[in-house]
Amino acid sequence: MSLSVFNALFAAAGFTLLVVLLRKRTHRLPLPPGPQGYPLIGNALDIPAKYPWLTYFEWSKTFGDVIHISALGQSIIILNSAEAISDLLERKSSIYSDRPLPIMAGELVGYKDSPIMFQNGPRHREFRRLFSEVLSARKVKEWRPVQEPKVGSLLKGLAGSPIEFHEHIRLFVASLIFELSHGHIVQDEDDPLLKMAKQVDNDYSELVIPGNFLVDVFPFLRYVPEWTGVKFKRKAAQFRQTITEAVDWPYQQVKDQIATGTALPSFTQNLIENTENLTKENEKLFKWAAMVFFTAGADTSVSALSSFILAMALHPEKQRKAQEEIDRLVGTERRPTFEDRSQLPYVESIIKEVYRWNPVGPIAVPHKLSSDTTDEYRQWRIPKGSVVIANSWAVMHNEEIYPSPFEFSPERYLGRDPSGNQVNPDPRKFAFGYGRRVCPGQALADDTVYIAVVSILTLFNVGPLKSEDAPKYTPYLISHPEAFECDITPRTRVS
Repeated sequence: MSLSVFNALFAAAGFTLLVVLLRKRTHRLPLPPGPQGYPLIGNALDIPAKYPWLTYFEWSKTFGDVIHISALGQSIIILNSAEAISDLLERKSSIYSDRPLPIMAGELVGYKDSPIMFQNGPRHREFRRLFSEVLSARKVKEWRPVQEPKVGSLLKGLAGSPIEFHEHIRLFVASLIFELSHGHIVQDEDDPLLKMAKQVDNDYSELVIPGNFLVDVFPFLRYVPEWTGVKFKRKAAQFRQTITEAVDWPYQQVKDQIATGTALPSFTQNLIENTENLTKENEKLFKWAAMVFFTAGADTSVSALSSFILAMALHPEKQRKAQEEIDRLVGTERRPTFEDRSQLPYVESIIKEVYRWNPVGPIAVPHKLSSDTTDEYRQWRIPKGSVVIANSWAVMHNEEIYPSPFEFSPERYLGRDPSGNQVNPDPRKFAFGYGRRVCPGQALADDTVYIAVVSILTLFNVGPLKSEDAPKYTPYLISHPEAFECDITPRTRVS
């Protein structure tokens, strides 16, 4: 044997030994700290079904920013800091971009076929590619001529019946999203697709809260027959019927319109007409991608705009400051446009604070560590297949990052350090997901919120509340203020 071959074999053996030793070392490391569980079931009974972000935040005061809990042997890692989220979900996105597949949502309801639940791999990359073709920051600019007339309808609604501002906001967002996703023109609140989308959002928000359904904690319950009438089986049947209709019906409507030559330009129409040899697998992906477009996009933007209305009703001094900025820039002869955005720093700061103050997604949709990888972080062991939950609410209410975090303070984004960097970070980096799972519709959602916010500030005074106490926020994955009433009156200016 030549010396060079011997050296190569020796090096390979040495590398193999090093890998084995490192793996053994990793498996000897302790788990991150966390609340003590019970034998066999672990922390299954400790996982909160409502407002989980608040419980996780309280735990962090005792256990730190990285917490381990378990449920029937399933490890769950909760990340309560920007540093931990970035270290794992961003810098190690290649191994932290899978999705857990809850029994209730995935198997019993059918979300296993949804791109939201795809594991990291070719199908997920194809889904991201489809969305990038229409929702990249560059492409979204092409949708702006559609957005501006829609916001005009919102303003007319607010002027005519301001007490129904919730309905006007939902109709504005839905009419925009449905036209872009399916070429569907929403006429009013009774539109059947609008009602269906709202129900899907409500169902999904309830489905993905860890521990919300006992079958996710005790998987053997999936075998309980439906005829027994147990509550989770009844709910699963209802949710499954709604999601099946939401996936199939709007897609088939576009196909029928293409066949008759009446289809309007849309995301779905583009997918169908630009795909040769449309296969069943193609159609399955297209149906789900289009459904995700209109359901995910609609409720999140509605929630953000509802929070904006509430914030303005509670903080008239912030509202006046933004209105003065708008008036100085555009006068009284026109409304602001997208081109004005860079010259409205205080309005931009209000939008940022809306995202931070009561975030639409207080916790990110859970990630999962690859099932064949055990990771090491800060001398802790992260077991393979761990469910990883990023507590965005905790980050955006960390007083070291955002001083006085429970105050609504747009001014926090206007300060600069000696190097010219913004003192408080832009909360959008925490509001739209992380790593390879960041929301593909972020640019469109942000555009939609901006044009509505700046238009409402230009033409109306919002507030005060008609109740003594501010409304609570709903306790699920997509969180928004519960119903409230406030005055919305026209400003004395020429539109």
